[in-house]
Amino acid sequence: MAETTATAELIKIAVIDDDANVRNGLWWLLNHVIGLRCVGAYSSCAEFMAQSTLSPEVLLLDLALPGMSGLAGIPLILGKYPALRILMHSNFDDEEKILQARRAGAAGYIFKNASAPQLHDAILAVHRGEKIWPAGIESASTNATTFSFLRYLTQKLHAVFKLH
Repeated sequence: MAETTATAELIKIAVIDDDANVRNGLWWLLNHVIGLRCVGAYSSCAEFMAQSTLSPEVLLLDLALPGMSGLAGIPLILGKYPALRILMHSNFDDEEKILQARRAGAAGYIFKNASAPQLHDAILAVHRGEKIWPAGIESASTNATTFSFLRYLTQKLHAVFKLH
């Protein structure tokens, strides 16, 4: 059976969260927002990886999960679904963990206390290929890269770049 035009335009989303209330709430919310369809809700990365019939476009992934953490799951998930956009969805306000998620290949990070419109906008942005990070993370990542590079410069190069 062919998909209808309306169905074909839906952004397919999967959710991985160990809290059943969060999973169920997101399932309901995502399936009641125009343009979105939750195609699966899972309690762990292993459960998500075991399914093979879905092809989500965006994954809402909790950071803290029993067994394999969301961080550890990112490379495995992207190995199976290379086109998947992963939006981390967590309560943790730990800059290092957020940067680790970014380095692992996540497309963004949104806090669980975000409003429904903020979550919707983040999903749409990530689906379009944009990166969504909390304020300060973009510059923190750039600074960390810059500073790790600078330690290899000679004093003369520091002077040339006026960085001394």
